[in-house]
Amino acid sequence: MKYLIFIIFIMLFLQVDATEIWVSTTGSDNNPGTKAKPLKTLQKAQIKARELRGNDTAIDGIRVIIKAGNYFLQEPLIFGPDDSGTDNSPTVYMAEENATVVINGGVKVSDWQQVDGNLYKATLDRDTKLRTLFVNGKRKCMAGTDIPVNGLGDWGSFTVEGNEPWAFGAGSAIDGIKFSSEDIKAYSNPEDIELVQFNIWTEKILCARDIEVIGDTTVVKLQQPYGAIATTMAWAGKINYKKSFVIRNALELLDSPGEFYFDRKTKTLFYYSEGEDMAKAEIIAPTSEGLIHVKGESNAKRAENIRFEGITFSNDHWPLMKVADSYGFAGIQSLGLAVKYIPGGNWHPTKYNSTDVPRGTVQIENAESIQFIRNRFEGISSAIAINLVNDVKDCLIEGNYFHDMLGNAVSIGHPQHYEIGDGAIYGKGVEGLCENNTVSNNYLRNVSLDFRQVEGITSFFVANTKIEHNDIAGTPYGAIVCGWWWGNSGIPASKLAKNNSISYNKAGDTHQVLDDGGILYLLGEQPGTIVEGNYVFNGPRCIYPDDGSAYLTITRNVIGNPSYKWMWLHLWTKRCHDIVARENYVKNNLLMDNGTNNTIEETYSFREDEFSEEAQQIMENAGIEDEFKDIIPASEPEKINIHPADFKERDVFH
Repeated sequence: MKYLIFIIFIMLFLQVDATEIWVSTTGSDNNPGTKAKPLKTLQKAQIKARELRGNDTAIDGIRVIIKAGNYFLQEPLIFGPDDSGTDNSPTVYMAEENATVVINGGVKVSDWQQVDGNLYKATLDRDTKLRTLFVNGKRKCMAGTDIPVNGLGDWGSFTVEGNEPWAFGAGSAIDGIKFSSEDIKAYSNPEDIELVQFNIWTEKILCARDIEVIGDTTVVKLQQPYGAIATTMAWAGKINYKKSFVIRNALELLDSPGEFYFDRKTKTLFYYSEGEDMAKAEIIAPTSEGLIHVKGESNAKRAENIRFEGITFSNDHWPLMKVADSYGFAGIQSLGLAVKYIPGGNWHPTKYNSTDVPRGTVQIENAESIQFIRNRFEGISSAIAINLVNDVKDCLIEGNYFHDMLGNAVSIGHPQHYEIGDGAIYGKGVEGLCENNTVSNNYLRNVSLDFRQVEGITSFFVANTKIEHNDIAGTPYGAIVCGWWWGNSGIPASKLAKNNSISYNKAGDTHQVLDDGGILYLLGEQPGTIVEGNYVFNGPRCIYPDDGSAYLTITRNVIGNPSYKWMWLHLWTKRCHDIVARENYVKNNLLMDNGTNNTIEETYSFREDEFSEEAQQIMENAGIEDEFKDIIPASEPEKINIHPADFKERDVFH
């Protein structure tokens, strides 16, 4: 018996040792992966974890423990069904206790040469546009116009035959935009140029293919077919060709400290120094298009039970939406971006199959029980940090710190999930609703710095989704959106979205660039969905169920707006119906109810700082819970502005 106990003890000892894989920047991939002799790369650790799964030796789970350091990637780490754990035996990638571990998608740029004054240059071996640069950890901006430039109208015509894979029919579109030659010159590399314009709640980033000077007029010709797609959109998707544009990413515009430009033809990176010691500065150019991709093979064969914990994700690259050989950023609203030409621009009859969402820094598809716990996302250049896009279930995004990001923190679902099962998404026939996912206790600041029509946390057609106890402030548009489909769309309401919870969040100081929308924005019919216990403040239309929203319960929220300028509840059309708003605490009871069969009762209105004890308790409970309050910094992060020529849309268009 003693001998048997000894054997069992030895087996258990070996078992525990075998389930830990250690990684260090000073290790070697020829090592066994122990703490004393760690591996060097995450790729090798992933291979070893798969081998352990194949040998069935990971009863207690596999823990890939990562020592402090920067782990540079040139392409995303891809996790599939072979990387899956089980409920009782998950696969965990985690930072060593108290270690700063960075999964870094950039490359260091060195050997800088002075061109003139504070202008420097260095060689960078890449073929793609560089949209972001980090110098000593601070994000820099593309060289651009110091003030917005007014257009002079549209130019030319681009013909669409209608049989192209990116078209829903035949027609024609605008091929270019005219400017005064006093404002826009014939820049040396026109294919790098971007034109940015706002229109109420949307933002367009148009990419150029060429520039031609015709007399006193400069024509910026658009990349096609994305230019045709972007210039044919309806409603707020329209472009005003005689209003203001920001022009950026030209060497000729490189004239201010903190700006950069990358010449792809000569592989030369230029930077206008802010006084840094260029011999000692750490300068990183984002390279990897995404950092993590978790992808199952189908609805029946998902990637499952993988967790990432305590890791910092930084310096990824995103080249904008690509259609054929053209790029741009143009959308209906939020993250529903246009990817197909529609004659007349009305996207509703396509059942949103004309739209797509950007790829995320972390992309999750056909997956279940994936967790991101207590990580940091900083210096992110994708339009989404964590994207739960298709057939993603039972996932948890909790206790993460999101800061300094061109896009938003989390997106769930897809506009094409208006219907499920017809193979529309990506044309692969593996559609599945995203449901039973939780996004909680996350801290968001300085998000959507470039893609400003995107809310902090977004969701489309989702079910049993919890967006709770998050802390969001300072967004250019809204804070949280749940739902899709409009009541005036001409197509029936989708029956898939239901039983969602937007609750106990703290969100405010929103809409700092764009207009319309709400701090908490709901859209479409969502039976069983609740909006409860939130504290929202300083923003227009604080709780906004838009056209077609129905079957919502809005209760026990506190709205802290300082004046009668903004509404706490906005039900603007008769198609907002069967909504119950009960027992809410508001500072200044300004609301609109033009809806049908709605109930608004027990609204408690206060002035100045006279909130009741009940309201104060709701405010205290909203936001991040005690277990995760250590992720909140001691002071508010400094506001980041990467647009020197920035302007508020409402000042330009109204």
